[in-house]
Amino acid sequence: MDMPRTIISVEGYDTCRPEDDIKSELINHFNSCGEVFNVIVREDPTSPNLDRRALVILLGEGAEEKALQLNGTDIGGWKALVKVEPEEEEEDEETQRYRSFLFDELTNDRRFWYGVTVRGYDTSLPADEVESALKGLFSSCGETTHVFVNTLDKLTNIYFHQKEGEASALDLCGSEVGGGFKIAVQRVATIFSNRPPPSPSGESESEIYFGYSIPDHMTELSGVIHDKVAAFKKQSISR
Repeated sequence: MDMPRTIISVEGYDTCRPEDDIKSELINHFNSCGEVFNVIVREDPTSPNLDRRALVILLGEGAEEKALQLNGTDIGGWKALVKVEPEEEEEDEETQRYRSFLFDELTNDRRFWYGVTVRGYDTSLPADEVESALKGLFSSCGETTHVFVNTLDKLTNIYFHQKEGEASALDLCGSEVGGGFKIAVQRVATIFSNRPPPSPSGESESEIYFGYSIPDHMTELSGVIHDKVAAFKKQSISR
């Protein structure tokens, strides 16, 4: 059974601070409200700083009420302004087609065909230092197409241009990086590594299959799709 989902917005932090610091503080502050599924802190497109508003996605019964009770509380020297994000309005057909196009384009994006998940490195390091260290370690595996450092789950997904790069990266499982930390490497969920079996005749296409998960990059870049759809809606209204 799916857990209820709540999306809250949080303001009040210094937008000049590192993104990882803000995420860490929000995770620690709101984990008493339910399961912290994701924290989204975007860059401000008009400045070199972060956007003034972060989104926290919570799972679980009563998460909304618990989160609202934290409005005005102190988080590491700043007071949190907490609001519940309203449910999205029903989209018109044109917006639905655009969203579907974006999902299809991202699903089949060649940059995310082959990749690995890496765990076990020093997670106290800033994301940019983690990315630099892992890129150096996996440089022998060929061209990388995308690196995503997940500070929430303490893992990094690295994608390669060729399938051989993925295979070479898996061979580096157990290697040491950054002061004696031994990494664990496994395949990341992609459209190739975990395709669901075809639906048997007469069964619903929406049936859930055990062992299948949504390709990781779809979750990683869900905020990008959200922003593009929001911009599309705004442009449509102004026509």
